[in-house]
Amino acid sequence: MSRALILLLALSPGAGCVYYNAMWSAEQLAKHARQAEERGGSLDARSYWAKAALKAESVVARHPRSRWAEPALVLQGEGLAKSGACDRATSPLETALRAARSEALRERAALALAECALAANAPGAAAPHLVEVTRSRDAGRRSQAALLAGRAAELAGDAAAAAQWYGRSTAAAAAPARARVLLAAGRVPEAVDTATRTLDALLVRARVPLGARGRLLLADGDRLSAAGRAPAAEARYAQVVGLVPDSLEGQQAQVRVLRALAAQTDSMPDLVAVRARLGRLGQGAAAGEARALEALLRRVLDAEAGEGSQFRTAELTRDSLGAPRLAARLFVAFTAAHPGSLFAPKALVAAVALLPDARDSLVAVLDARYPTSPYTLALRGAASPAFAAAEDSLAHALGVERAALPELLLFARVAPPVPGPRGPMLDPPPVGTLAAAPPASPAVDGARGAPRPSGKRDDGPVHRPRPADQPTPRDSL
Repeated sequence: MSRALILLLALSPGAGCVYYNAMWSAEQLAKHARQAEERGGSLDARSYWAKAALKAESVVARHPRSRWAEPALVLQGEGLAKSGACDRATSPLETALRAARSEALRERAALALAECALAANAPGAAAPHLVEVTRSRDAGRRSQAALLAGRAAELAGDAAAAAQWYGRSTAAAAAPARARVLLAAGRVPEAVDTATRTLDALLVRARVPLGARGRLLLADGDRLSAAGRAPAAEARYAQVVGLVPDSLEGQQAQVRVLRALAAQTDSMPDLVAVRARLGRLGQGAAAGEARALEALLRRVLDAEAGEGSQFRTAELTRDSLGAPRLAARLFVAFTAAHPGSLFAPKALVAAVALLPDARDSLVAVLDARYPTSPYTLALRGAASPAFAAAEDSLAHALGVERAALPELLLFARVAPPVPGPRGPMLDPPPVGTLAAAPPASPAVDGARGAPRPSGKRDDGPVHRPRPADQPTPRDSL
């Protein structure tokens, strides 16, 4: 066969179809890989990417000068990178980055190289590949570059920059990642807001079963409640009640709706109304949770009169019930009822933290009435030797007697931690801590070797008679 005929056959449409079909197959495999990634099937995605890389490699090897060679080279590198074979992906990707005439192909190669650098925990090596792509004219590649830039900043320990980059990405993984770094940076309100928006987007985009949807909404309500966002938490819990009212999550949400309402009250009558509604939820799967909330409301509403009891009720309302407005009213009322109390300035300081809009007026009262109080000085940042003594007096006034804890101090050299902003421990020591202590043995109480009533001492070996039916032990050797 002449060379001219061979060339004619090579340039014929049939020969073109061979490598076109191979490239089409590679692109289809890459499409399946991206779909698997969206579904969260990482193993399937890696498998598809590996197959796509193999197909694309065959196009590059057999038709290196065809118009499909450059796209195949990039797809080969992408497939290797995303299937975990970055050691083999670097060469084709760097070649494509240097030689590809298409800006889109160069950006895809740069993104894959950045992914490999991040997989190797080298954020500094990833950053140069992302600089240009973060300004890409293509929204999808620009979003992916922002996501990878966020990961690079997170690996480098820059949570603030990571949160900013994640916020510029529309990728599905960006919002959860942003919530994570915001939490790491201590920016809890922003993290909770991000998590809530992410959940809303997920529920719109994905087909989530009713039960799972209810659990996700309930968990988000709990996050909002823990962050002090009672109105938003109430709305989340109400969604759960409307979605799955008869499920465990629905019954829990009914109780937590009332808990969120209690946290928003600013008067005792409002709290009484919440307690009345709670009485109808004493049966069912969430009965235990309802009883616990009812017990807490009873402690607040049915508190005894007296200086110590009133102060304790205000702290209980703030710390356990999580009702800042009602707690602030109770602290101010305590000061009005007991203006000469040693703890009146402490109550005002607590109200300052709960009523930021009234800070100036409350601080003015502190300066005018209690300028030398250790609590006023502490608010100003000044040291006061009397502060510890005042806290000790408060502990006694609230009924926390140090003499009541001798056993605890014998067996626990370090006092258990007390969460929350309270000063002295207001509750008795945990029963489990005392119960865990072994009872004192008689040998410890008396001096060892003391004579027994029989006149014999107890420091000698104890001889017990052997039963008649038991043989005398012999040496086994």
